[in-house]
Amino acid sequence: MNDRPRTGRGPADDRPADARATEARTAASRTADGPRADGRPAWRGVVYPLLISVLALGALFAVLGLGVGVPDDLPAGAAATPPAEAARASETLLRVVAALAAVAAVAAAGGALARRIGQPPVVGEIAAGLLLGPSCLGAFLPVSKELFFPESAAPVLNLLAQVGLILFMFSVGSEFDPSQLRRSGRVVGAVSQGSMIIPFVLGVLSSGLVYREFAAGHVGFLPFAIFLGTAMSITAFPVLARIVQESGLSRHPLGTMAMTCAAACDVIAWGALATAMAVAGAGSVWGAGGTVLLAAAVAAAVLLLGRPLVRAAEQWSDRVGLPAAARLVFLLLLVFSLAWLTDLIGVHSIFGAFLAGLLLPHRPDSSLTAVQTRVDSLNRRLLLPLFFLSVGMTVDLTQVTGHAGLLLAGTVAIVTAVAGKLAGTAVTARTAGLSWRYSLGLGVLLNARGVTEIVVLRAGLDAGLINQNAFTVLVVMAVLTTVMTGPALGLLGLSGRAASPVPAHPEPAPREKEPA
Repeated sequence: MNDRPRTGRGPADDRPADARATEARTAASRTADGPRADGRPAWRGVVYPLLISVLALGALFAVLGLGVGVPDDLPAGAAATPPAEAARASETLLRVVAALAAVAAVAAAGGALARRIGQPPVVGEIAAGLLLGPSCLGAFLPVSKELFFPESAAPVLNLLAQVGLILFMFSVGSEFDPSQLRRSGRVVGAVSQGSMIIPFVLGVLSSGLVYREFAAGHVGFLPFAIFLGTAMSITAFPVLARIVQESGLSRHPLGTMAMTCAAACDVIAWGALATAMAVAGAGSVWGAGGTVLLAAAVAAAVLLLGRPLVRAAEQWSDRVGLPAAARLVFLLLLVFSLAWLTDLIGVHSIFGAFLAGLLLPHRPDSSLTAVQTRVDSLNRRLLLPLFFLSVGMTVDLTQVTGHAGLLLAGTVAIVTAVAGKLAGTAVTARTAGLSWRYSLGLGVLLNARGVTEIVVLRAGLDAGLINQNAFTVLVVMAVLTTVMTGPALGLLGLSGRAASPVPAHPEPAPREKEPA
């Protein structure tokens, strides 16, 4: 037996000392450069954080080099901030954080209350933003504005609201699945066209009746008419998804058809809105032709080239184990770069954010989609309610209720929106083979406008297509058409257990034996 003493590290090694030293150096080299216990090389834990830090410092130096945020009249050598300025900056930061917390809390309460009464939570969040504005709380308690939207912090809050809007449109694009349109059949194709074209035409025809009350400044009739037609034909795809789910129609053929039609309508509506804004910017249809063609070319290039590049970037990040923070930076750069690009060519930044969402892969195991989902969850709880509040601060119903002309124009707009969507959808669906009950139910679902309509209206207000009074009236129309969806489905017997059993094939919906 070998009587050599053993150590606590294992059995004794009889190999020569130089062999043991060589093996030790090899093991140390593997430990430094090779894979760790979790299978990933140890150097990634150092290189990737350094890479992120270099990118962040580069962005910081670029901002400082451009002089962003530095007053033009700042004297040389006066880079140090006086104590009074620092105190004001700290106070502004405190007001921003307090406003975010207060708005998020009120929006959460409004969403919970809406859910209790059978409405989508987003309806309560929108209503909370409107109630905090000059139409309600601001009229009776003006000091409340200092809590929810203080004047000193207004520029920062408006910027954050725009960030929330862009991230929301990014989410809308990521939820849009083009394969649904490719799988759609004859009924969905016909209903999509009818539910978009008929309300659009009615909106254009009614624009002559409301042009004097609704048009902004010196905007021409043509861009105003195109915009109003677009506003009349909008369907809120994200809100509709929540309504379909909470109405028990997510596995019903009616819900499937409504979601597919809404997706198709959204694509057409964004194109029409881009055209209206291009015509308004150029002053004529011929002048806007270049902008529209450029926007279409950019969209085509982004979709054709961007998807393979994003797919390759995701595969590379999965292969090297890129941290979630780096994936988040990549997504934010993608979203805001495309938003800046579309704004630069003459259409709104929301189009770029929507295009960025279309680039994400539609797979449940996608790492980029997982990061986007977490960003969207935070945005919907924090920044999107701030956007609703910024909308509420510009909506003043007291300025409309005492004006007979505005009330008449608002009535025309609401009747046109509801009648156009219901008639366009129901008649087209009926001619395509659905029963009247299902046809009307489909029209009720597609009549929900929600957040998407408010986004379109805000874009039109910012572009000078409509005035403040029109914005107020049409925001009310967006809320009313969304609120009426649930009760109308209940009256038709298409909500929850009242809906018919689900057939084996989702499309077309079964014909009921009822008189035509």
